[in-house]
Amino acid sequence: MLFSLIRQWPWLHPVARRVRDGWYDYQGRRQHYVACGRGPLVILIHGVPEFWYSWRHQIDALAAEYHVVAVDQPGFCFSQSPAMDDDYQTARLADAIVALIAHLGYERAIIVGHDTGAWLAWHVAALHPQVVERLIIVSVPHPNAMRHALAQGGAQYQASAYAQQMQQPGAKALFRPWQLSMLFGRWALPLYLFADMGTDLRAITAFYRHNYPHAPFAIDTTLPMITAPTLIIHGSRDTALLTSSHDTNRQWLVHEPTMVVIDAGHFVHQEKPTEVNQIITDWLNETI
Repeated sequence: MLFSLIRQWPWLHPVARRVRDGWYDYQGRRQHYVACGRGPLVILIHGVPEFWYSWRHQIDALAAEYHVVAVDQPGFCFSQSPAMDDDYQTARLADAIVALIAHLGYERAIIVGHDTGAWLAWHVAALHPQVVERLIIVSVPHPNAMRHALAQGGAQYQASAYAQQMQQPGAKALFRPWQLSMLFGRWALPLYLFADMGTDLRAITAFYRHNYPHAPFAIDTTLPMITAPTLIIHGSRDTALLTSSHDTNRQWLVHEPTMVVIDAGHFVHQEKPTEVNQIITDWLNETI
C-alpha cells in the first residue's frame, strides 16, 4: 500500500511510524484515526486544512501516559465525506466524536482541538458533557465569545475577512493541506500531498458556510454552559483569531478556565511544540 510506504519516509516525525491506523463507521461513512499509547483516552481534533499529522508532536509527548487518538475529520485525508452538505454542521460532527469514544470502548475522554477542531471541541463539551473529562482548546475562543467579538465590528471582524469570503455560495477553499508542509515540514511533503489527494475541498469551505458565525453574529442561547475543566492556549501573534476574542470566554464556562498566551502564531502547537506540550502535561497532572 502506497500509504504504508510513505509513512516510512525518513524525514517524517518518528511518531508516523509508531501510530496504529484505526477505522470506524459512522452513518455509513468510514472514518480514519491514528492511535498511540495506552491509558486514559485523549482525542485530538485537527483544524482546516489539516489532518492527523498536525498533532505529531503532541502524540509523541502524551502517548507515554495516555491512549492518544488523532482523528481525520470527515472529508480530510482518509475519512470519507458526508453525502449531505448539512452533515458538516458542528452538532452532527460532535455526534461523530461521541461515537468514536464509544467505538474505542471508553465512556469519557480528554478532548483537544485546534482551529475548526477547537470549535468542534467546544461543541462536544457543551452538547455532550457526559463524555468530556477535560477540555483543551488551542487558538479558538468559545463560539459565543467569538460571536461577541465579531459583533463589535472591530479588529476581529477585520481579521475574519478570509472566513467571510469562504462563506459565500460557490466559494473555493483558500488553503490546502499540502501548503502547510511548506510552513512546518517541507521534508514531509509526500505525506501532505497524499493527505491533500484524499481531502474533499468541500470539507474546508463547508465549515465556514455552516458553522463560522454569520452576521449579525447573534449569541447562540441554546448552547449549554461548559462544565468540564478547560485549558486554553493561544498564540499572541495569531492574525486570524485575536487574543482579545477570548475576553468573554468566562461567561460561557461554569469554571474559571486556565488561559495561557505564548509567543506564537495561529499554529501554536506546531510552532512551539515543546512549550505547548509542557503546558498541556502540567495542566493535566494538576487537574487529575
